[in-house]
Amino acid sequence: MGRAYLRYSFAQGTVQEIDFLIDALCLTQGQRVLDVGCGPGRHSHELARRGILVHGIDISQEFIEIAQQDAPVGATFERLDARDLLESTHLGDFDAVICLCQGAFGLMTANGDDELVVAGMAHSLKINGRAAISA
Repeated sequence: MGRAYLRYSFAQGTVQEIDFLIDALCLTQGQRVLDVGCGPGRHSHELARRGILVHGIDISQEFIEIAQQDAPVGATFERLDARDLLESTHLGDFDAVICLCQGAFGLMTANGDDELVVAGMAHSLKINGRAAISA
């Protein structure tokens, strides 16, 4: 799907979605957010434009490459399967985790995969970290 993803009408509400997330998650400049299933980086880019440090992960190398193009300062990206978060180096690094638009949660088919993703997201959070998940 690649860049065509960004032309869908749902992508037009990104600014409003980020307004909501900043308020709901009490995000401030300089905080760190993990964007699980970041796709081409539309949420990560907007958060970074507002001074939030974002690290996006996605299973798709194509989406990671798109996200890296024109990424604002403060946005980094990595190809990583969300099911492998528990084994990653990101444990306890983030003030908040977002997983939006079926980024990773809800797409898994094997028994226990969703639980593995949620556990990895939880372990990526600092103490008192916050999460926003939509399926």
